[in-house]
Amino acid sequence: MLLSGDRHISELSRHDEAAGDSLYEFTSSGLTHHAPMHEAANRHRVGPLVAALNYGLVTIDWAADPVTLRFEVRGTDNETLLDHTLSLSALRPSGGS
Repeated sequence: MLLSGDRHISELSRHDEAAGDSLYEFTSSGLTHHAPMHEAANRHRVGPLVAALNYGLVTIDWAADPVTLRFEVRGTDNETLLDHTLSLSALRPSGGS
């Protein structure tokens, strides 16, 4: 899992070509600045492209079985602009423990 920013947009991407495993990149950027809405090409995007003032939130639910990760992008009024949950095991290398 990669956390990134400073692109003036927010998005979640899933790259399946990473050594045969899924690699997720969560980009959140723009609490004070954002780019105008445009379609930035990204064939790996999961969910919408967010081009608004926002912040990102990653929540890990250690009590869940299986453990989950929730990726959220929230706007200036705390509204949810992107919401995606996945199992921690989705990040585990195949054949690994």
